[in-house]
Formats: sequence, structure tokens, C-alpha cells
Amino acid sequence: MSGTTVVRAIMLVATIVWAWAEVLKIRRPGQVEPARRLWTVALALTLVHAALAFDVKYHWSHEAALMDTARRTAAVTGMVWGGGIFVNDLFLMLWLADALWWWIAPVAYVRRPVPLERTRSVLFLFMFVNGAVVFASNIARAVGIPSVAAVCVAWVLDGRRHTARA
Repeated sequence: MSGTTVVRAIMLVATIVWAWAEVLKIRRPGQVEPARRLWTVALALTLVHAALAFDVKYHWSHEAALMDTARRTAAVTGMVWGGGIFVNDLFLMLWLADALWWWIAPVAYVRRPVPLERTRSVLFLFMFVNGAVVFASNIARAVGIPSVAAVCVAWVLDGRRHTARA
């Protein structure tokens, strides 16, 4: 198995685990432990994916990563822009902060303001739609589309449940 295959396989698994954690967070809010562990595993896999990709694909060259990101962005959107690499870095830092918050202060994390959680949810959805659907290979899309769809269905069902209670 090539290094590139390993890098991609890790992210496929991370995508599935992320979706599983999101669905558990939404559908079973009282049972946080399984979701928190899966959340952390998905983060760890994503960090490993990023580090391995930087090693295997870019040989630790930030310039190569910027150029490849710009090339791939142009191929999909027509816009030559390498800034997506910085967006990915910011996303990973935010995910790490989110996971740390959940482990360090779980009560505060669960009780955080709804607008903050919605913002986090939309950001994650945006990143996974882009990474696992828009900029993905066909194999990754076969994992990404159902993963993203599962999260969206859980959100819709959760919204109906809250509406029914109101």
C-alpha cells in the first residue's frame, strides 16, 4: 500500500468517525461519553492524515502544499487560490480547541450557547463537504456523501424533535 493510499484511507475512516460522533452528539445528548471518544478519535485521525499528507505528498514543503492547493482549487472552482491550506490549518486548530474544551470542561461544553454550537456545526459541515465531497476523489465521495447526509438527517430530525416539544 502506497503512502498516498494510507493518507487517503485514514481520512476516509476519520470522515466516518466524525459523522458517527456528530450523529451521537445530536441524537443522544445525554450519553456524551461515546460521542466524545469518537470525536477525539476522528480528530486524531485527521491530524495524522494532515501530517502524513504533508510528509508523503508535499515532503514538508509549505510552498508545494500552497501550489497544489491552488491548482486543485482552480480545477474545481476556476479560481487560483492556495489559501485553502490555511483554512484547513485553522479548522484543525479549532477542532483541537473544541475537543480539549469537551475533555477539560465537559459540563460547560455541553451547556455552551446554541449559536456557538450551530456555528461549529456549520463550519464542520462546510469543511467535510469540501474535503469529502467537492475536492474528493470518487472513492472519498462514496464515503463523504453518506457521512455528510447522515449528519444532515440527524440535524433535521433533531430540529423536528425540538419543534414538537415547543
